[in-house]
Amino acid sequence: MYRALIYLLLALVVAASCLLQYWGVRLLARLAVSKQNRVAIVSLALCALALAVFRDNIVVTDWLVLSVALFAGTLLSRQIPSVGGLVTFLTVAAIADLISTRVGPSRWLVHQAQHAHGLALIQFLAVSIRLKRTLVPIIGVSDLMFFTVCVGAMRRLGWPETPALAVPLLGLLSALGVGLFAGFTPALPFLAAAVILYAYASPSMAQRLCRS
Repeated sequence: MYRALIYLLLALVVAASCLLQYWGVRLLARLAVSKQNRVAIVSLALCALALAVFRDNIVVTDWLVLSVALFAGTLLSRQIPSVGGLVTFLTVAAIADLISTRVGPSRWLVHQAQHAHGLALIQFLAVSIRLKRTLVPIIGVSDLMFFTVCVGAMRRLGWPETPALAVPLLGLLSALGVGLFAGFTPALPFLAAAVILYAYASPSMAQRLCRS
């Protein structure tokens, strides 16, 4: 029961973070690229100013993580020309994430998060909450960035709005569920698997995938 409540809380944080990214993608899509760039500069400058005034404030650092993921993800999504390009991009990202978890930066960050001095760094790299005065990182900036890439590319390539949001979100929530039972679990392979499976399962998307 306790584990189920913890999963529900963490899932709500992940879902809320992803919904904010989704709404951000939709708002940015209405603007010209030059205006998107100006919005990014202003938002990140405000984050930096807020951090200077409210150092290590969890609301400000979460805002920073969400902003970086949104603008970096939007920029990357512009470079994906087709459904096949998205599948290739996610496949490479998933493999890199698995390697990073075993022997790379992700493994080091997990080790750092187990120590008090490491949590100060993690706060700037993940959307976090406080539980019983303990900082708990929930979803990393890279996972949110790739979620944003998926949403931006899928919408631009003509995917319906509902799967553009729900499919990558389901992948992230699946990773969260596995992680609660198996320990730290890389999220990108789950996100990639969800998007790729949908691309092949949907007749219209599968046709575009074959043409690309």
